[in-house]
Amino acid sequence: MRHLARLLLAAAGGYAATSAAVVALAAWLPLPRAEAVLAATLAGLALLVAAVVWVYAVPSLRRAGAGLLLAGGLALGLAALGGSP
Repeated sequence: MRHLARLLLAAAGGYAATSAAVVALAAWLPLPRAEAVLAATLAGLALLVAAVVWVYAVPSLRRAGAGLLLAGGLALGLAALGGSP
């Protein structure tokens, strides 16, 4: 059961945190909009892999969930602040 919970947390939580990070990164990169979105999306692939590995590396499922929630919240906060126009 714990393996299924980690799998769901890695898939759903990792996707949510990575999506928020991609939005924030695209907003803050000092590039033309299309290039910023492309660069942020490519970086998001590496972030998703890192999130999945991290969920399985952390001994506590609660700590893994809290970490993804914190990372996603910080990314959403940065995205809400905006970036370069």
